[in-house]
Amino acid sequence: MLTLGLMLVLPSGPAGTAEAQSRVRILQSDQLEGVTAPEGRIRKLTGNVALSTEDFTIVCDSAWHFLDLEELRAWGNIQITSERDQIWSDKATYDLVSEVALFEGRVVMQSEKALLFSDEVFYSFATEIALFPDRLRFEDERGVLVADSGYYYNALDSAVFRGNVQVADSLQYIEADSMFTRRGDEYYELHGRVYIDDQENRTRLTGGFVLSDSTGYRRVEGGSRMRRISEDLSDTTFLWADWLEVRQKDTINTFTAYESVHIWTERYSSLSDTAHYDDAVEQFILEGGSPKLWYDEMQLSGPYILIQLREDSVRYLESHPNSFAVQRDTSLNRLNQITGDTLFIQFEDGAVSYMQVYPRGNVLYFVKDSGGEADGAIEMTADFIKLIFEDGELEDVIARRNVDGTFFQEKPGVSERRLSGFIWEPEMRPLRPEEPIEPRLPPVPDERPFKLPERFESEREVVFRTPSSSR
Repeated sequence: MLTLGLMLVLPSGPAGTAEAQSRVRILQSDQLEGVTAPEGRIRKLTGNVALSTEDFTIVCDSAWHFLDLEELRAWGNIQITSERDQIWSDKATYDLVSEVALFEGRVVMQSEKALLFSDEVFYSFATEIALFPDRLRFEDERGVLVADSGYYYNALDSAVFRGNVQVADSLQYIEADSMFTRRGDEYYELHGRVYIDDQENRTRLTGGFVLSDSTGYRRVEGGSRMRRISEDLSDTTFLWADWLEVRQKDTINTFTAYESVHIWTERYSSLSDTAHYDDAVEQFILEGGSPKLWYDEMQLSGPYILIQLREDSVRYLESHPNSFAVQRDTSLNRLNQITGDTLFIQFEDGAVSYMQVYPRGNVLYFVKDSGGEADGAIEMTADFIKLIFEDGELEDVIARRNVDGTFFQEKPGVSERRLSGFIWEPEMRPLRPEEPIEPRLPPVPDERPFKLPERFESEREVVFRTPSSSR
């Protein structure tokens, strides 16, 4: 082993030599040679090299110290240890003035909270900022991230990732064109072709931009789409809108969708300017833009529509004021109509059980003879009107207080009768989206990108478990 005294065999030089040499302290080396080359004076160290600078200690197979360039180059089985980090690589070039290093080959960086893997990394020891110009892999106790390039700000525990960004853990999978994160605050911004698969809540989201923070708040902009599967996996809800806000607390979710909101399920669909959902009470509220809801052969219109669910099935609907419901009698192909201030519709076993309107209602319904053929229509007004259905067909009508009605005999034109404010627009009913909400990238590999350096395998202090990236 050479001692520091062997530094005296280096060629003599200007007064700055001692200062340049003092930037790099030799702790150990099997062989030391001093030469002069076109780059200036060089100290060449070979075999079990250990050095220290103001920023770190380094062990490697060989190293050259360029005194005039104030640069340190190292090769082979490199391990660097600083106050906050450890870095492994196959090759390293370090500028002693700027305190910036270029690591090449199999590069592994270990901070207090994360492991990073890449083939090339620029790292500033002064600012603790790492630049990854090539594909990288980021691991911590929460999961795995891969991207085409990125910056990691170690002191701030924040990062920017760009190009085919993917995040995977046991509960969610994320894709985006770029991402900014302050990891300590659990704050994330996702930009461009964002896809989120929230497996815990059986929900998928897409959009042009997503913001997420530690409170459980998410905002999805740029044409948001959501797919949610019921707890028993029997039903699927699709929602698409201009933008969407989601709030999660424990296992309870609420969300509000804004502007051109479309909802589709197997049984019902809706249109509105705003849709609000509360998981705690299983309620949808539709408002703005003349909301409309379709359920089987019924269309409901009104400024405010409440959808009460129970285990993802509709229990009842409520709408006010100036609500209008149309129910198509499939056997007659005629449109029964009911309108009034407040309209309430009850469901049993997935079918309409009854409708009632109050305090002032108006109803037009078509009747049948004993043979089931069309036999005219009845229009009436009353303070309270209730329509009772069986197997989807109107069976009875109950009216109370201030009742007034007219019977219209069956004749040409009767089937075309309409109440004032009539709305029937089945062509606007949202259909199940044809474009699936699916990932566009292959799954995040469970394997790390290269065979790990020997010193990393033998000497690392922290090992992060790699969660499954299954989707």
